[in-house]
Amino acid sequence: MRDRKLTGAWAGFSFKSGRLVTPEGRELLPEDLAWLSLLAAQAQEWRRLMETSQARQKRPFGRAVIIDLAEAIRRRARRSPE
Repeated sequence: MRDRKLTGAWAGFSFKSGRLVTPEGRELLPEDLAWLSLLAAQAQEWRRLMETSQARQKRPFGRAVIIDLAEAIRRRARRSPE
């Protein structure tokens, strides 16, 4: 396929002179895609591991207090003699 713009889920990708061009403008030769399947499998496995890990580590968080950092520094400076 030569010099075609892809549509649908592939919108932004195109073919130019026998190369696949990414939306960022990176041109990939056929040999550049040799490891794409392995890379996709690694990404899927990583995603699965992260989902499993997050499901196990549900940490109950208490209330958070938001402070004014400038005020906290002023108070600390008043308390400590210099």
